Amino acid sequence: MPPVPPFAPDTGCPPPGRFPMTWDEVESVLVRAGTFQESRTRSELWDELQAHKAMVGCVVGSVGRIWLAGSFVSSKLDPEDVDLAYLLDAVDYEAVTAPSDVTDLANLGDREWCVRNGMRIDAYILKSPATKDFTDLGVTGAMAAGDGEAFQMLGLYDEIWQRCRTGNNQRRGYVEVSP
Repeated sequence: MPPVPPFAPDTGCPPPGRFPMTWDEVESVLVRAGTFQESRTRSELWDELQAHKAMVGCVVGSVGRIWLAGSFVSSKLDPEDVDLAYLLDAVDYEAVTAPSDVTDLANLGDREWCVRNGMRIDAYILKSPATKDFTDLGVTGAMAAGDGEAFQMLGLYDEIWQRCRTGNNQRRGYVEVSP
């Protein structure tokens, strides 16, 4: 079975759901596949995404999961940008305290800053929940402080990434890349 099911004919996107892929699979399926050989933008966007990911990694130390969505995860031959959300480990995210690092991370999550710096990247920087043991989530106080907001943000972006711009309540899938 391929990492991403065939794109739906009516939306040009994967069917609803979150599809796990490796970085190599993303490159193979969404950049180098025969379907996209004539693309003028996919290889460039891939290079910009790699550079952006490296910059985020320099600020936070490591990059956890990434959700990729939008036209880059579609049948569109020439997507204009890459839409993504970084799901950073809570400890790494909270360790970013130096003013210059805070500014750098904010800039990397600012579409206009990215475009001014030669990257067609629309990135969101999210903190993953710190709670690791989910067996006690129903127990009062079992969830780490701040995790309620982290879960809400993940739910918000999960919902955003599954929406189609075409309206009509159409849904689409997106890709989750793990290290």
